[in-house]
Amino acid sequence: GYEYTVYDYNSDAEAMLSGLETLAASNVGALYGLFNAPESASDFMLSNPDIGVLTQGEIVEGAKACTENDYVTLANQFVEALEYYTTENNITEGDIACLWLENCENEDSDYFTAKEQIKEVINTWCEGKNFELVSEFYPKDDEEAANMTTQIMNATPDVKFFFCFNNGYAIAAANEITAAVPDVSDYFVFSSEGDEESFRLISSGDSPYRACAYMDIEQSGYQVGLQLINWIENGEMENVVVEKDLVDGRNVQEYLA
Repeated sequence: GYEYTVYDYNSDAEAMLSGLETLAASNVGALYGLFNAPESASDFMLSNPDIGVLTQGEIVEGAKACTENDYVTLANQFVEALEYYTTENNITEGDIACLWLENCENEDSDYFTAKEQIKEVINTWCEGKNFELVSEFYPKDDEEAANMTTQIMNATPDVKFFFCFNNGYAIAAANEITAAVPDVSDYFVFSSEGDEESFRLISSGDSPYRACAYMDIEQSGYQVGLQLINWIENGEMENVVVEKDLVDGRNVQEYLA
């Protein structure tokens, strides 16, 4: 019996604020948001305490709940997949680059904490091996992720492995690598998210996109929806715990439609 509306602000902070005001004016009772400008979103939420807001990936002041991610497990999935791929292909050395979300630069953001947790796991795995995390960039969109991938390959040609904190970044990076080198067999791209295109590329065998951490988006969205309704009906909202599966060449066929 509930209806929902979607507002895409295309990573524009001003459009985000106007969109929030539009939603408030339409009398929404609860909403789910991923905010590129969390501080501005906080001002809105504090000014509209009757609207229950569940935020993506980090709790923001004024929000009632958030989705929770286990970033240490995510990082371990990356190094597990990387170790499997390098071992299977007799790759014994190479450098690692990371493409993070813009929010990961903000030291007041939970995404910054997530980045540091992930880096700690990667650096620990690299100890005693001929692998090293050497560069990190913060693209604002997929196009910039592609351009930065080219920069990384030109400036640090020993970088063969990419951790991408966004599915679109991974696809962009993989496409750039494929266009730039005739043989991608010693390249490895991993993403913190997954979808049908991820699975297709991973299973293709001719893309450097080798693995991803996949969350069942429909199931997660259903749980978020239950919490939005929980707020409207009961004035309560709980965090939604996100679980992800490692998908790589060993099991990708199970995930293809």
